[in-house]
Amino acid sequence: MEPGRTMSASALVRELEGIPNPFRSGITRDAWDMDWVDVPGIHADASARIFRETAAAERGGGCGILLFGEPGSGKTHLLNRVRRWCLQQGVLFSGFRLQCGPQTLWRHLRREFADDLLHRLPDGATQLERLLAAGGERLPDACSFSLAHVLQFWREGRHVRECEAWLRGDRLPERALQLLGISDEGADEEESAEDEARRILKELIALGAPSTVLLALDQVEAMQSDSQDPRGLAALGSAAAALRDETSNIVLVTCVQTSFLGTLENSVHRADLDRMGEVRIELLPLNHAEADELLAARLDAEPRLRVHPARQGDRLWPFTEYAVRHLLMRGPSITPRRLIIAARDLFEQLQTGKPPEKDRNLTRFLQRELRSRMEEMRARAEAPGNDYLQDGLRRLAPLAGWRLVEPRPAGVDLLLEKDGRRLAVAVFNQRGMRGAARRLQKLMSFPDVRRVRVVRAAAQPVSPRAPMTRAELERLEAAGARMVRLSTETLAALEACRTLLADAAAGDLHSDGETLTREFVEHWLRSGLPEELDGLMRDLETEAAESGANTRALSADALVELIRECKVVAVEEAAERLGIPAEEARRCADQAASIVASVGRPAQVLFERRGA
Repeated sequence: MEPGRTMSASALVRELEGIPNPFRSGITRDAWDMDWVDVPGIHADASARIFRETAAAERGGGCGILLFGEPGSGKTHLLNRVRRWCLQQGVLFSGFRLQCGPQTLWRHLRREFADDLLHRLPDGATQLERLLAAGGERLPDACSFSLAHVLQFWREGRHVRECEAWLRGDRLPERALQLLGISDEGADEEESAEDEARRILKELIALGAPSTVLLALDQVEAMQSDSQDPRGLAALGSAAAALRDETSNIVLVTCVQTSFLGTLENSVHRADLDRMGEVRIELLPLNHAEADELLAARLDAEPRLRVHPARQGDRLWPFTEYAVRHLLMRGPSITPRRLIIAARDLFEQLQTGKPPEKDRNLTRFLQRELRSRMEEMRARAEAPGNDYLQDGLRRLAPLAGWRLVEPRPAGVDLLLEKDGRRLAVAVFNQRGMRGAARRLQKLMSFPDVRRVRVVRAAAQPVSPRAPMTRAELERLEAAGARMVRLSTETLAALEACRTLLADAAAGDLHSDGETLTREFVEHWLRSGLPEELDGLMRDLETEAAESGANTRALSADALVELIRECKVVAVEEAAERLGIPAEEARRCADQAASIVASVGRPAQVLFERRGA
């Protein structure tokens, strides 16, 4: 078609038939999103400033950069550009979301940093390989014995799985530690685990010197358990200052919404904030030229549009100049997210010949979003570990009317208060039992042991090979404490709720371009928690367990271990091996129904459910 000629609506529908909508994806998921389409002209000054500060940091001293903008302004998109530049320049890059609580912050930083070091790059290599190639000969002098030993094993290709788990901060069984020739004395204690994570992270960053390490922290707003909680932000400020003070080769980029700057300034000590944001960079709304560049880049990213004859003389085809100007008039400012969503709708209208159907009901959107996330989370809901489960409970409790209380007694992860009554919650979801008995002993010193709840996934049995741990659980039960076991469905709902709230806090939750605030989502959840989470909170609040319930739970754990070992076993044989009556074995199978299936009525044969 000749430039300047207007195609009829029906002809345009035919031309666009079958072409995927190039604006269908509106958000860059994270700093490692490989489907990302860059537009170098957008926020060019901001990225250039980060590049200059990173290059200057190689001369020593590091830098703290505070990056801010409206929701949808392209903070995560910019981090993708920075990531690509860093990898080209030999700068180590790590960028991730801060979806964690203040008491597990260092462990979260260690885990995510290690994950990024182990992330496979397009050439098949990892940043950890590059790190060891540059500084491997300095291992004995630059690192603690344990880290040097683990990195040496990893470099030699020996015990790779155990090495990577240790680098992430996973609690390894004794046999794995022996393979690596190291010990983890004290790492089972919360304070020791945080101290170890801080030390390992610092040593890994220092190992990269004199090269720069760029650490980008996204979703800072999610550090708050709710909009009134300053503790997570204060902990972040302290950690940021410590990283700046204890490492000379780090560039720390912290991303926040413009509207959140006041909250950050009121929650973080002034000296810490200065270290976190000695350089401040604002991401401004798009101007007309930048908007045109973004639209053209998205259209170019779709192969059939890139070579379409109509675009040879009009790079914004199938959009007219009038339509583009109309898109830019929607509101006082236009962010990349708003523009992409408006362009998505316009493209669909041109392609179908009618406006897209939209459901403007935000309540229905949240219902669909939560259920979608629950389905997505089911596959990984049963993964062992305390951090995500603890963070989920930290965000859920205020929605059910509980207040988080500090300081906490020894061994307690969350101290909750409601109507003058306190509840002590200990998250006990590690697979390994090393040090567990010692931690459980501390709960006996809580003023009212009947208000102690030990939380664990139903799919994580307490092994009969951990007699001291089982004995401490029975002692707690005898004193009135309760163990609360979480089903796969409950764990998936908790993780879905956790990520939904974190995304809302950071301005990353939206329906057709309309950003849903944290306060709106909190209000919606308070008006009616999903039944899985409502049941969890009622279970936590239930005063006294039926006598012997914990003991039966431990028998169910033993049955799960037996089933996972044997796969199929007769009820009578299972009862004999566990030292319990056959009817009790059947009750244990019912209690562990998410893992154990049966044949017969009453059950005669037990077997492991597929995928359990």
